[in-house]
Amino acid sequence: MLRCLRPCLSGFIPFVFIYFLASNAVLEAEEKVLIFGRVQDDPVKAIRDRQGFVDYIAQKLAPLGITAGKIVVVDKMSLLAQAIKEGKVDLFHDSVVPTMVLSKWSGSIPLFRQWKYGEAEYYSIILVKKDSGVKSLADLKGKVIAFDEPHSTSAHILPRMLLAEEKLKLVHIISPDRRGKPDVVSYVHTSDGNSSRLLVAGQVDAAATSERELKELRPEIQDRLKVIARSQSVPRLLISIRKDLDPKVVAALRGILVNMDKDPGGHVAMKKQQKTTKIDEVPAGSLKQLKDIERFVFSTLGKQVDSW
Repeated sequence: MLRCLRPCLSGFIPFVFIYFLASNAVLEAEEKVLIFGRVQDDPVKAIRDRQGFVDYIAQKLAPLGITAGKIVVVDKMSLLAQAIKEGKVDLFHDSVVPTMVLSKWSGSIPLFRQWKYGEAEYYSIILVKKDSGVKSLADLKGKVIAFDEPHSTSAHILPRMLLAEEKLKLVHIISPDRRGKPDVVSYVHTSDGNSSRLLVAGQVDAAATSERELKELRPEIQDRLKVIARSQSVPRLLISIRKDLDPKVVAALRGILVNMDKDPGGHVAMKKQQKTTKIDEVPAGSLKQLKDIERFVFSTLGKQVDSW
């Protein structure tokens, strides 16, 4: 059963933002609310971007007694995992790496693939400057690569897997000026979408990013860069449910989500949510891939993941 709003608030105080529709009046305890979870630093933006999407799903679940859709925003994955385990969050979406970390911690189940920006899947690339003399990943020894945030799928984990396949040793440094030994690849973390900017500015020797972000650079900047490695393709975004969600709700969600693009109201709700064009079920072939990525994250980063 979905939980009512009032119990969802108890014992879950750190940086939680609940958005109330129409008014700020607290819903009556007997009302059933669909709770959507999100990890983000900006609660207002997180809710503004997703409320229409969640409202549409909740309205379609009305025959099962769902009266509203609400969004819980937290600033750490560990808090969302806690909320999922306690039944205070019913579903959420995120990229592959955060999804699999949350699955490991909370038992949540990734069921659907969300075509964010119209993309069913995407992949990572590692960029260098054309005049750098770097031709392969092996040439990165003694140099510095920029990753985005540690939990980034496309700008950290997938590129890191490429380096691991080449058996290259990575050493974290605080500043690009403090390079490691000649036989290792030094790396820095930067903010979301900033790795390629560090490369263009000459602060690092290589950058991990996605093909989409490369194409968003000005043509004259793209012309100065080249791709030396490309990762496997992974689902663009995943929608997961908590493992003990009412089976009737799960069955209804399957019908609602995979048919959103065929309904005018659903199409509008999806488009407002990061220009989504379609939602389908996670392809069977992707499930092993997702588990492989999960194992890599926890075996490689260990306790570092606890801080996410």
